[in-house]
Amino acid sequence: MFAMLTAAVLSAAVGGCSSNAQLDGQIAAAAGVSSGPTVTFESIDGPPAEVFDRLVSAMADEAGTRQVAVVSRNARADYRVRGYLTAAVSRGQVSLAWVWDVYDANRRRVQRFGGEEAVGGNHRDGWSAADHAVLRRIARAGMERLDAFLRTPPRPAPSEPARTAVASAAGETPRTATLAARP
Repeated sequence: MFAMLTAAVLSAAVGGCSSNAQLDGQIAAAAGVSSGPTVTFESIDGPPAEVFDRLVSAMADEAGTRQVAVVSRNARADYRVRGYLTAAVSRGQVSLAWVWDVYDANRRRVQRFGGEEAVGGNHRDGWSAADHAVLRRIARAGMERLDAFLRTPPRPAPSEPARTAVASAAGETPRTATLAARP
Protein backbone atom coordinates (compact mmCIF):
# COMPACT_ATOMS: atom_id res chain seq x y z
CA MET A 1 0.00 0.00 0.00
CA PHE A 2 2.73 2.47 0.99
CA ALA A 3 4.66 1.63 -2.19
CA MET A 4 1.57 2.44 -4.28
CA LEU A 5 1.09 5.77 -2.51
CA THR A 6 4.75 6.63 -2.93
CA ALA A 7 4.59 5.74 -6.63
CA ALA A 8 1.56 7.99 -7.04
CA VAL A 9 3.36 10.85 -5.32
CA LEU A 10 6.49 10.39 -7.38
CA SER A 11 4.56 10.25 -10.63
CA ALA A 12 2.72 13.44 -9.70
CA ALA A 13 6.03 15.14 -8.92
CA VAL A 14 7.58 13.99 -12.20
CA GLY A 15 4.43 14.99 -14.06
CA GLY A 16 5.15 18.66 -13.55
CA CYS A 17 3.66 19.57 -10.18
CA SER A 18 5.69 22.60 -9.29
CA SER A 19 3.74 25.00 -7.15
CA ASN A 20 2.86 25.22 -3.49
CA ALA A 21 -0.69 24.33 -4.52
CA GLN A 22 0.64 20.93 -5.57
CA LEU A 23 2.31 20.47 -2.18
CA ASP A 24 -1.16 19.88 -0.74
CA GLY A 25 -1.61 16.13 -0.99
CA GLN A 26 1.77 14.96 -2.19
CA ILE A 27 3.20 14.68 1.30
CA ALA A 28 -0.17 13.81 2.83
CA ALA A 29 -0.70 10.91 0.41
CA ALA A 30 2.68 9.35 1.13
CA ALA A 31 2.48 9.78 4.89
CA GLY A 32 -0.42 7.36 5.15
CA VAL A 33 -2.60 6.95 8.21
CA SER A 34 -1.09 7.55 11.62
CA SER A 35 -2.36 8.29 15.06
CA GLY A 36 -1.22 11.35 16.91
CA PRO A 37 -1.25 15.03 16.09
CA THR A 38 -1.93 15.98 12.49
CA VAL A 39 0.14 18.39 10.46
CA THR A 40 -0.23 20.07 7.10
CA PHE A 41 2.37 21.79 4.96
CA GLU A 42 1.06 25.14 3.75
CA SER A 43 4.01 26.16 1.62
CA ILE A 44 7.69 25.85 0.87
CA ASP A 45 9.00 29.17 -0.37
CA GLY A 46 12.22 29.76 -2.24
CA PRO A 47 13.26 26.92 -4.52
CA PRO A 48 12.63 26.78 -8.25
CA ALA A 49 10.04 24.28 -9.50
CA GLU A 50 12.34 21.33 -10.16
CA VAL A 51 14.05 21.63 -6.76
CA PHE A 52 10.66 22.07 -5.09
CA ASP A 53 9.36 18.87 -6.71
CA ARG A 54 12.37 16.82 -5.62
CA LEU A 55 12.24 18.22 -2.08
CA VAL A 56 8.52 17.45 -1.75
CA SER A 57 9.15 13.90 -2.96
CA ALA A 58 11.91 13.43 -0.37
CA MET A 59 9.70 14.93 2.35
CA ALA A 60 6.87 12.56 1.41
CA ASP A 61 9.20 9.58 1.76
CA GLU A 62 10.50 10.79 5.13
CA ALA A 63 6.99 11.51 6.45
CA GLY A 64 5.90 8.01 5.44
CA THR A 65 8.92 6.40 7.06
CA ARG A 66 8.17 8.14 10.36
CA GLN A 67 4.39 7.80 10.02
CA VAL A 68 3.91 11.52 10.55
CA ALA A 69 0.16 12.19 10.26
CA VAL A 70 0.20 14.67 7.35
CA VAL A 71 -3.18 15.85 6.09
CA SER A 72 -4.36 18.05 3.24
CA ARG A 73 -4.25 21.82 3.71
CA ASN A 74 -8.03 21.84 3.47
CA ALA A 75 -8.37 19.40 6.38
CA ARG A 76 -8.34 20.31 10.04
CA ALA A 77 -4.79 19.98 11.36
CA ASP A 78 -3.29 20.33 14.82
CA TYR A 79 -0.23 22.02 13.32
CA ARG A 80 0.60 23.87 10.10
CA VAL A 81 4.11 24.14 8.66
CA ARG A 82 5.55 26.81 6.40
CA GLY A 83 8.94 26.05 4.94
CA TYR A 84 11.65 28.22 3.45
CA LEU A 85 14.69 27.18 1.41
CA THR A 86 17.46 29.44 0.15
CA ALA A 87 20.63 28.88 -1.83
CA ALA A 88 23.63 31.16 -1.38
CA VAL A 89 26.91 31.08 -3.27
CA SER A 90 30.07 32.49 -1.74
CA ARG A 91 33.39 32.04 -3.53
CA GLY A 92 31.93 29.18 -5.52
CA GLN A 93 30.75 27.29 -2.44
CA VAL A 94 27.02 26.74 -2.01
CA SER A 95 25.06 26.76 1.19
CA LEU A 96 21.42 25.64 1.24
CA ALA A 97 19.65 26.96 4.32
CA TRP A 98 16.18 25.82 5.37
CA VAL A 99 13.65 26.77 8.03
CA TRP A 100 10.36 25.18 9.05
CA ASP A 101 7.96 27.28 11.11
CA VAL A 102 5.34 25.23 12.97
CA TYR A 103 2.06 26.93 13.88
CA ASP A 104 -0.68 25.62 16.17
CA ALA A 105 -4.38 25.51 15.30
CA ASN A 106 -4.68 29.14 16.44
CA ARG A 107 -1.96 30.14 13.96
CA ARG A 108 0.59 30.96 16.66
CA ARG A 109 4.14 29.92 15.89
CA VAL A 110 5.05 27.26 18.43
CA GLN A 111 8.29 25.93 16.99
CA ARG A 112 10.98 26.84 14.51
CA PHE A 113 13.78 24.65 13.34
CA GLY A 114 16.15 24.70 10.46
CA GLY A 115 19.58 23.91 9.23
CA GLU A 116 22.17 24.47 6.60
CA GLU A 117 23.79 22.16 4.09
CA ALA A 118 27.19 23.17 2.75
CA VAL A 119 27.75 21.78 -0.72
CA GLY A 120 31.21 21.35 -2.17
CA GLY A 121 32.18 21.98 -5.74
CA ASN A 122 32.27 25.10 -7.82
CA HIS A 123 28.77 26.36 -8.59
CA ARG A 124 27.66 29.67 -10.04
CA ASP A 125 24.00 28.87 -9.43
CA GLY A 126 23.21 27.66 -5.92
CA TRP A 127 20.19 25.67 -6.97
CA SER A 128 22.29 23.46 -9.26
CA ALA A 129 23.95 22.09 -6.11
CA ALA A 130 20.59 20.92 -4.72
CA ASP A 131 20.99 17.31 -5.78
CA HIS A 132 19.01 14.30 -4.54
CA ALA A 133 21.37 13.59 -1.62
CA VAL A 134 21.30 17.17 -0.32
CA LEU A 135 17.51 17.43 -0.57
CA ARG A 136 17.15 14.03 1.12
CA ARG A 137 19.31 15.25 4.05
CA ILE A 138 17.18 18.38 4.38
CA ALA A 139 13.94 16.37 4.26
CA ARG A 140 15.27 13.82 6.77
CA ALA A 141 16.48 16.45 9.24
CA GLY A 142 13.23 18.40 8.99
CA MET A 143 11.00 15.36 9.44
CA GLU A 144 13.13 14.04 12.32
CA ARG A 145 12.70 17.34 14.15
CA LEU A 146 9.02 17.62 13.28
CA ASP A 147 8.42 14.03 14.42
CA ALA A 148 10.24 14.67 17.71
CA PHE A 149 8.17 17.82 18.26
CA LEU A 150 4.91 15.99 17.54
CA ARG A 151 5.82 13.15 19.91
CA THR A 152 6.60 15.51 22.77
CA PRO A 153 3.38 16.16 24.64
CA PRO A 154 2.68 19.87 24.99
CA ARG A 155 2.99 21.26 28.48
CA PRO A 156 -0.45 21.80 29.96
CA ALA A 157 -1.36 25.38 30.71
CA PRO A 158 -1.79 26.07 34.40
CA SER A 159 -5.46 25.82 35.31
CA GLU A 160 -5.20 28.26 38.18
CA PRO A 161 -2.41 30.21 39.85
CA ALA A 162 -0.42 28.39 42.51
CA ARG A 163 -1.15 29.42 46.08
CA THR A 164 1.52 29.48 48.76
CA ALA A 165 1.08 30.03 52.47
CA VAL A 166 3.30 32.82 53.74
CA ALA A 167 4.33 32.82 57.39
CA SER A 168 4.56 36.20 59.02
CA ALA A 169 5.53 37.47 62.45
CA ALA A 170 5.21 35.10 65.38
CA GLY A 171 1.70 34.18 66.28
CA GLU A 172 -0.03 35.58 63.20
CA THR A 173 -2.17 33.43 60.96
CA PRO A 174 -0.43 32.50 57.69
CA ARG A 175 -1.70 34.45 54.70
CA THR A 176 -2.10 33.03 51.23
CA ALA A 177 -0.31 34.63 48.30
CA THR A 178 -1.25 34.04 44.68
CA LEU A 179 1.67 33.51 42.34
CA ALA A 180 0.99 34.63 38.81
CA ALA A 181 2.42 32.52 36.02
CA ARG A 182 4.73 34.35 33.65
CA PRO A 183 3.54 34.48 30.04
